[in-house]
Amino acid sequence: MSSPPKLGQDIEIYCRYCKLNLDGVVAALTPDGSLQKVQCRTCKHFQDFKPPVDMEAKRAKLVAKALKIAERHTAAVLAKSQPKDTENTDQGLSPEAVLLSMWHEATKDAHPLKTKIYDQHRMYKVDDLISHKAFGLGKVQETTEDSMVVLFRHGFENLDIGVDKEEF
Repeated sequence: MSSPPKLGQDIEIYCRYCKLNLDGVVAALTPDGSLQKVQCRTCKHFQDFKPPVDMEAKRAKLVAKALKIAERHTAAVLAKSQPKDTENTDQGLSPEAVLLSMWHEATKDAHPLKTKIYDQHRMYKVDDLISHKAFGLGKVQETTEDSMVVLFRHGFENLDIGVDKEEF
């Protein structure tokens, strides 16, 4: 059994300002001898005593919370981007609806970190996913030496590729 803490004694605390387990100094005791206030030796803040926490458990809890928030956010985004009526065939749909269903099919497994940002100086291949600042997410359908056809949400666009930087 450890001895009761004394004023000025070094102890391990959880600093709520640094958000870490650190060394602290006992600054105040209650009349019954338990810890009341401590001072973090790193940031020098006086604060109520909080015992050290298990940092791995805290990190696991934060990761689980972040994943839950991300899942909720992506589920909402996917629900908005999914076509409302997927059971219809292409026979009774307008051209815009056909293009939209083609775009949904082409980008359903798209991950934002796997897309390439469009730059007219680069070269692209068929089936590359690109992100255009005006047109949004698109999939390269065909390429030639100096241009490519990309399927975007609103339709097809012909974009330049492989332009030399000296041509400007």
